[in-house]
Amino acid sequence: MNTNISRLSLSACLLAATLAIAACASAPEQKPAPAAEATKPALPKDAALAANVKTALDSDAELAKFNLAVTGKGEDVTIEGATDTGLQMAQAGIIAEKVPGVRYVMNNIQPRD
Repeated sequence: MNTNISRLSLSACLLAATLAIAACASAPEQKPAPAAEATKPALPKDAALAANVKTALDSDAELAKFNLAVTGKGEDVTIEGATDTGLQMAQAGIIAEKVPGVRYVMNNIQPRD
């Protein structure tokens, strides 16, 4: 009789272990959403970033008269045109760097002095 109880207990344990393994294998893996993506602001697209930089440059009374051209690709912008002085050229680069979403500024402005 003890042999039957032992076999029954062993069978019950094996059945329980098999069910536990099957349950774990079929449970979908849940991955938490990355916190960085949830808090990271969306970056403007190429044309929008270029437009934001152009607006910032045109907001400066000294630079607006030069009608500088701005293009964007990714987080990089290129400024082209001419200014009267090297100081104005540098000021344009500084203003562009402060625009949200800009990582790198290629300053191709040619000062006339």
